[in-house]
Formats: sequence, C-alpha cells, structure tokens
Amino acid sequence: MNYSSMEDYLKVVASHLHSDLISPQALSHLQTLAKILPSFSYYYAGFECRLGANSSPAVDLFVYLPHQQRLNLPAPFLTHPVWQTLQELCCEWVKPTLSKQLKDIGLEFDVDGPPSQLPIPILFFEFNRKMDQDKIFVLIETILKQFNRPFSKKLALNLQRCIHELPEGARIIHLGIMFSRPTEAVRIVVEDIQPEQILEYLSQIGWFDPTGRLKTIVPTLSDLVDRLSFLDIDVGETIHAKIGLECFFAKPPKDEARWSLFFDYLVEKGLCSAAKRDAIMMWPGSFQKDTDPALWPTHLNWGDAFLGDKAVSVFFRRISHIKIVYQPDVPLEAKGYLGFGHRWLERGV
Repeated sequence: MNYSSMEDYLKVVASHLHSDLISPQALSHLQTLAKILPSFSYYYAGFECRLGANSSPAVDLFVYLPHQQRLNLPAPFLTHPVWQTLQELCCEWVKPTLSKQLKDIGLEFDVDGPPSQLPIPILFFEFNRKMDQDKIFVLIETILKQFNRPFSKKLALNLQRCIHELPEGARIIHLGIMFSRPTEAVRIVVEDIQPEQILEYLSQIGWFDPTGRLKTIVPTLSDLVDRLSFLDIDVGETIHAKIGLECFFAKPPKDEARWSLFFDYLVEKGLCSAAKRDAIMMWPGSFQKDTDPALWPTHLNWGDAFLGDKAVSVFFRRISHIKIVYQPDVPLEAKGYLGFGHRWLERGV
C-alpha cells in the first residue's frame, strides 16, 4: 500500500496558510515536523491556531488515522513506549471486538518550537456513537492501563460521575491522553449536550465556577452559532477548572453569513484579531491536480488514473470549528481548527 506523506500534504495547502494566521517561523516548524512523521494513510488533518492578537504563535498539527488502520512504524519510533503501544493497539483495532468500539484515532502534536526528532503525540480516541456509556468507562480504563497511565480511585470515580450524570441524549465521544503535556489528567469530550444543560451538568460532576461568568457566555455563544454541543473537560484527581466549548456551523462561510457575525463578536471581545479573522475566513476551498501539478502528491497518481472517469480527485480545506476556552478568573481564549484532506468524489455528486 502506498502511504501518504504529511510533507506532501502540507505542500498542497501551505500556500493557503496566511502569515497573519500562521507565521513563517511556525510554518517552518510544521514543515520540519511533517518531514519527521511516518507515512500513514492519512484521511484528515489540520491545524489548531490561537486567534488572539497577543496569543502564542504556536500552531499545533492534528492528524486522524482511518478506521482500523494498521501501523508499521519505523524502528526509531518504536523505541518510545507511546508509539510502541499505539502500534500494538492498532493491530487490535482490526479485530471485531475493538473495531466495534473505537471509530477513529487522532494524533495531535504541540508545535511551539523546533520539533523533536521523536515527537510524542497527544492521542484522541473517538468512540462509536452506539456504544453503551458504561462500556465506554471500561474501554477508557483499558486504554489508559495499556498506555501505562495512572488510573487512581479518584480518577475512576470522577469518570464514572461524568458518565452517570450525562443528560439524556448526551454521550462521551472522545478520550484524550496528553502525553506531551505535564498532566496526568485525561480529556473527555461530551457530545450532544444542549447549551441549557451545560451548567447543571458541570455542577453535578463537581466543577465549580466562583465567578458565575459561564452562565452568560454559554447562551451568548449558543445564539451566535449553529451548534454548541461539544464540551471538553479535563478529568484527574479533580475536575479541572479549564473547559472547552466547541462552536460549529453546518455550512462554510461562503454559504453562511453568520460566520462573519460570529467572528465580529470574537474580535469585539478581544478573542480574535481582525487580521486572523480575515485570514481564517479565506481558508476554506479546494485544490485539484491541474491547479498546480508540481504540488500534487505522487502516491495519488495511481488512484487518480484508476478512478479518473468515475471520481474527481480533490484536496479540500474547511474550518472545522472554533473552540472557546473558559477558566474562572482567566480571560477567555479562542482557538481555530482548520481541517484539510484528500477525497475522490464521485462524478456527478
């Protein structure tokens, strides 16, 4: 199988990364990381950008492995237990038991300077949506122990509380293990929680906001976007104070005028600079081989030739979502998630 190189993928989209959003130095660090990373069968990738005028220039890279992706990592990567365990887990992923439970695996790399020759990712595991929430607790415990992460009684009790207090219709959809950061907490992402349920749910799991600011922020954001239905929570010995509110629109900016209204709000509140607003709004689009053949990844040529009369080969760029990071007594922060990937789209669709 011909695997894709992140270096090749990055070349296709790099010219669309405005310097107001990703500085030349940050782009250089991303390009260096892309050369180091093993070739996977990438199906989706993107960048996490801080949007404030005075925010850190660091830009994180995230990539997703396709469902039931086997890995064959190079020897240097297998010297680190995280990569070694990930490869072992992916070998299990092709088997029916785990494949019915685990939909996707994502890798996120913090890029706040020149990357290490052996970069260690944050891992995100996406659970199948039909999976029973009590079974998700067992799977979380299994994954953490497989990666030799602490699983204390307090952590277990906090995770169980997060599951048992879920409002009807809501579910835990992601587990994040932050190997590259100095924390033993894990991140859970709650999906399909309604905005009016967020405050009560957080209170029930032991989260505390002495300022009370969140009760005005949630309805404001909810009125500005299509969906405010993903809630990020860091869980350890305690429920950590910092949470994430993920904001989505169903349509891209060219088809949805409210994107502009939302970004105008972020600029007005000092969460996004005007320059970064303009740059991120320019990101969505597509790229085909005839746009610039020299940039087209060579590993796609066989598939392009085979599917040429049946499908169109396209690189797409999209704004995935905007995350608002909230922490009591700390100024709000906004982060933009810019996705990209390659698809063969059936002609006439």
